Amino acid sequence: QDTKYPPASTTKIMTVLLTLEKCKLDEIVKVGALPPTVDGSKIYIDKDEELSVEQLLYAVIMASANDCATALAEHISGSVDNFVKLMNDRAKELGCTDTTFKNPHGLYDPEHRTTAHDLALIEKELLKHDEYIKISKTKATFIPPTNKYPEQRPLWNGNRLIHEYEQYYYEYALAGKTGYTEESKHSYVASAQKNEDTFVVSMLYDTVKTYFSDSKNLFEWAFNNF
Repeated sequence: QDTKYPPASTTKIMTVLLTLEKCKLDEIVKVGALPPTVDGSKIYIDKDEELSVEQLLYAVIMASANDCATALAEHISGSVDNFVKLMNDRAKELGCTDTTFKNPHGLYDPEHRTTAHDLALIEKELLKHDEYIKISKTKATFIPPTNKYPEQRPLWNGNRLIHEYEQYYYEYALAGKTGYTEESKHSYVASAQKNEDTFVVSMLYDTVKTYFSDSKNLFEWAFNNF
């Protein structure tokens, strides 16, 4: 649990936490020049496009949008570098001892590292925010047309524990964030609640991507034994 690994998109739970702590949901974010250039999963936001903080959060949590995570970072701190400092400071406050963030989205960087334990601490803090749980449980939605984009953008939630038709469906699932890059392998942070008990599962560097079934089994074990 304390081995340092590259966390890929599970990084975004810290970006989401800081956004919920520092922004109002209806704040309007004007996209800068950087976010549209970011690689990896994205919803293709455009320079000078205007979206609400809430819309960007839906895109980050559900679609793991790197461009939207970057837009939120710039909105909050003025630059990605300043936001990364905020991420690392907040991680320390939460008791994370083996975490170094280098970006708000989790694209591979040799120094961008965390542990399963530290990610679980971040998820635990995030669960205090009802909006996070609400978005995390949303199966599919749309971002309406904006000043730059005439169509609505469909969003689908990549956490397969919440979709009834999935073999991995888990009725007690609260939230989950998946991650993958070639160097980072698969990662997953998830939470579930049954009666008064809430548990967090955190997995890093999974080479075979069995985390959906693994987490379901771990949750069941936890609920039955603790």
